[in-house]
Amino acid sequence: MRSKDQRLQGWPLDLRSLRAAGIVLPLLFLIAVDLLRHTIFFGQLHTFSGFFGTYTVTALAVVVFSFSIFSFITKLQNRIVDQNRQLSALNDIAKAAAAKPRLEELLEASLDLILSNMKADAGLICLVDLEREEHSAVSHRGFSEEMVRRLQRAKFGNTPIALKVVRTGQPVVWEHVFEDPQVAERTRREGMKSGITAPLKSEGQVNGLLAIASRAERHFSSTDREFLEGIGGQLGMAIRNASLYEQSETQNRELSALIAVGKAATSTFDLGELLEKSLDVVIELTPADAAEVWLREGEELALRCHRGAHREAFLEQTRFQVGQGFPGIVAQRRETLVVHNLPDDPRFLRQDVVKAGFHTFCALPLRYQDKLVGVLAVAALSPEAIQEAREIRLLESIGEWLALSIESTRLYQQVQEIAVVQERERLAREMHDGTAQLLGYINTQTMAVKRLLSSERLGEAQEELTKIEAIARDLYADVREGILGLRIAARRQDGLLPALREYVERYREMSGVTVELDAEADDKSLKLSDAVEIQLIRIVQEALTNVRKHSKASLAKVSFQRSSGDLRVTILDNGRGFDLARLPSTGWPRFGLQTMRERAEAVEGTVNIQTAPGKGTKVEVRVPLLRD
Repeated sequence: MRSKDQRLQGWPLDLRSLRAAGIVLPLLFLIAVDLLRHTIFFGQLHTFSGFFGTYTVTALAVVVFSFSIFSFITKLQNRIVDQNRQLSALNDIAKAAAAKPRLEELLEASLDLILSNMKADAGLICLVDLEREEHSAVSHRGFSEEMVRRLQRAKFGNTPIALKVVRTGQPVVWEHVFEDPQVAERTRREGMKSGITAPLKSEGQVNGLLAIASRAERHFSSTDREFLEGIGGQLGMAIRNASLYEQSETQNRELSALIAVGKAATSTFDLGELLEKSLDVVIELTPADAAEVWLREGEELALRCHRGAHREAFLEQTRFQVGQGFPGIVAQRRETLVVHNLPDDPRFLRQDVVKAGFHTFCALPLRYQDKLVGVLAVAALSPEAIQEAREIRLLESIGEWLALSIESTRLYQQVQEIAVVQERERLAREMHDGTAQLLGYINTQTMAVKRLLSSERLGEAQEELTKIEAIARDLYADVREGILGLRIAARRQDGLLPALREYVERYREMSGVTVELDAEADDKSLKLSDAVEIQLIRIVQEALTNVRKHSKASLAKVSFQRSSGDLRVTILDNGRGFDLARLPSTGWPRFGLQTMRERAEAVEGTVNIQTAPGKGTKVEVRVPLLRD
């Protein structure tokens, strides 16, 4: 049986209905009494007792009617008070949402307002994941911690109330579902006798649940439902906005991760440094507690870099055959592998990692075009880590960058090795055509001096020793100049121009030739690659060496000028010059010119020589500048 209050709550309580009832009902009653008094009961009511009875009934009717009207007015006032309180609560929730606090803070504050407004004993707000068909409690009051734990990532199939609310999009009163023994047992264990669960919706889609419960028997009116539906719309929109904001933040983090890996890839050609920086980014921006890179070496994978927690546990085994262990399996199949029950997976072979408490392991292939470069692996202590597809996509994107960077670093190292070999060959040729020939000459002349001394031809021996002394001095100067050039080329951290200024100063002291260095641009504007800087320094050194040894010049000028995309370096001297059309087949100047041209061509540059006997020599070098 429904109570009187419940029946009255179903009546239309508004001022228009009350006004109509207050006018129409008295008139109808008076007309009915007057008709009865003049027709059916004419004889009985036109007596003293009839008049007395008539007025007594009328008076009682007025009293009853007045009490009824006052009761309706009271009900209406209470309803207006409730509605105002609910509107105030909705307004407070709207203000809280507009203030844009964290979603958890908004839900906590909203739940307190709802419980206070509805005078309920307990409340719960859950977020819904429609894709996984589960929901999780994020805010609660009055329910036990055990109950809340059971509602973490709870499947719809295990919670009939939640399933019905999500499917229908309408509030569900608990009294209708108590026939389910599981629901009844859980609810009564919490001491709740009545309750209602309403959906939190945005754009017609349920993204949350709001449950209100009472320890006493309670009827939830249509007004209560309307109130909860209004709140459901506001909180649903807040959840939607928070979700969009979180997605935006996630995308920004993922973009930051890719940019960070890209910066790491372009900031160094040292493979170890590249891998360390990249793995640090992976650990920072993903749920991983450790990360590692395995590089392929023939039919084996070698652990090249590890970052993060429990380093010693991961170093238990540093090599796997292709097909062996998780890295080997991924290398063989070339597919991403993710597990969340590491202790129970026999394919994982490093037991020290399991003993360290790791549960989640994700490994993915590093591929450059059709070539397998290696394997990127991340591990997490939590079995709940790396569950979402977007996390896998982020790791795969990082892996693509990493594979490209690893291959680029390897190619750079190969180019560097080739450049070292070429430089060694040039130095060997320089030593052979210069130093070695002079030493051979000294050796020959020394033997000649011995013969002269044995035959007591002292004058001729003295002449030969004087020649040997001069050649030895020149050779000593060549060696010192070569050592200086190598040192200056190696110590160019401060830039090209400071290195050349230091060289010119030392060169002036050793050779006695005045050298002027003129640069229109500052060193920062001369954007040259490392290879170009090294070869340019060596070309200038070779040109100045020729000035000292062969031109007999007293002054040399080195100038730098920028042109469209190129740097032009000119070395000009006032020496004796030579005839370009009549170069000897070996020795100077053919060998020096050849060396300079080889160095310029190695960095896509050019060398142009202008000279004539008695008119000095001009060496013009053009090398490319780096593009902005």
